[in-house]
Amino acid sequence: MKKERFLIMLLCCCWMLHVGAQQMWVEDFSRQKRYIWNRSSVKVEKKLALLDFITKEKGFTFTADGQQPAAFEEGDGVITVKLPAKTRFVTIQHPDYGQKMWRVPVKYLKRKKHYQATLQTINGEKDYQLQKQWVVMNISPDNAVLKLDTTVQRVRQQTSSFYLPLGMHTYQVEAPFYEAVKDSFLLTDDEKVQLDINLQPVYSYLTVKTPWKKAEIFVDGQHVAKQEGTSQKLMAGRHRVTVFKGKECCVDTSIVLSPSEKKVIAFNAPSVAVPVPSAEVQPVSVPSSPASVTAAPLSARVTLSTTDSIAEILVDRVKVGKGSWSGQLAQGYHQAATRKDGIESVPTDLWIRDSFPQEVQLAAPLTGCGMLNITSNVQGAKVFIDSVCVGETPLITACLPTRRNYVVRLEKPGYREAQLTSQPKSNDLLDVYIKLKRKKK
Repeated sequence: MKKERFLIMLLCCCWMLHVGAQQMWVEDFSRQKRYIWNRSSVKVEKKLALLDFITKEKGFTFTADGQQPAAFEEGDGVITVKLPAKTRFVTIQHPDYGQKMWRVPVKYLKRKKHYQATLQTINGEKDYQLQKQWVVMNISPDNAVLKLDTTVQRVRQQTSSFYLPLGMHTYQVEAPFYEAVKDSFLLTDDEKVQLDINLQPVYSYLTVKTPWKKAEIFVDGQHVAKQEGTSQKLMAGRHRVTVFKGKECCVDTSIVLSPSEKKVIAFNAPSVAVPVPSAEVQPVSVPSSPASVTAAPLSARVTLSTTDSIAEILVDRVKVGKGSWSGQLAQGYHQAATRKDGIESVPTDLWIRDSFPQEVQLAAPLTGCGMLNITSNVQGAKVFIDSVCVGETPLITACLPTRRNYVVRLEKPGYREAQLTSQPKSNDLLDVYIKLKRKKK
């Protein structure tokens, strides 16, 4: 009995040695009725239970009830651990995050059952970096065809959003009777990109005049008018013009239109077409270049400080000092933040418009923070976090302190408000989806 007590005390002491370095915990434990889709292909053996730890980190080892090493398989974002039936404790070890002895929330793990839990870790030397960001495209006209990187889709309601990896992306937008637009954009982890793409019309018109009353005019097989009329919008290229006088075909010829051309043709005989010069188009007035303006100073002196004297000062994500910093910043937009133990504060926007000096007090680094990726079935819904409007869907929030709940509410005219409570995960991005329903008329 004394030996058992001694061993228990020894195990407790060993465990306490890792408490200071422990930077992980387990949450969201649940039992899976079916295998997690596309995550694990491991079969459950008769005398074992499976436990999926959801984590992006690798290098863990696991022990069942402090005695038996457990076999495991690492997959994409998941580690599947094979544990003996009736396991009550799981010891989790990692060379960087220390050791965690985790008590299973149920009485014990049952054989041939499949469980899941999220394994959270905090690395004080590595900040969480966004891997993807939102881009919202407002495209005019409707039903344009969008080629984004290697995908092609039709944008039916002018607005479409995409969750893409950070970096450079190319796109091309096309629509009948409009000039195609081809360009690229850069996605960064600062904020989502919003693009307004308005295609310019390039259609042409063809006016046909004939000397015969009640003559039927057709352009590309479509009826235009009698005796004289103008076609609807036509694309540049070759078009067929046919004129019928009763059942007799008086004219059957082809006409070539240039982009944005308004061509007029008149027929004096059944088979002779005489082009008529188009009405002179008034030139579009182009605003003259603005008068020369005296250039503003190129920089201003900025003093940044924080209440934590050992916190690092970051300007445009570059470390410039500790506790406080004073120096020149170029004219334009900048971001400043503080960092301590790998945790960054919420960034502060700096606008340098003139040479007047500025003094800015920066927020202290957060003790733990996470971000929310808020999406909905409705684009452009206002997002409120604890009654404060922070933007529109889709939205990735700034860093929020963890270990507390936030009320996320969405509003948009014509829809009923909807909300849910969410808790950010330390050094991670949590997906939050809220569905809005239309109001009944």
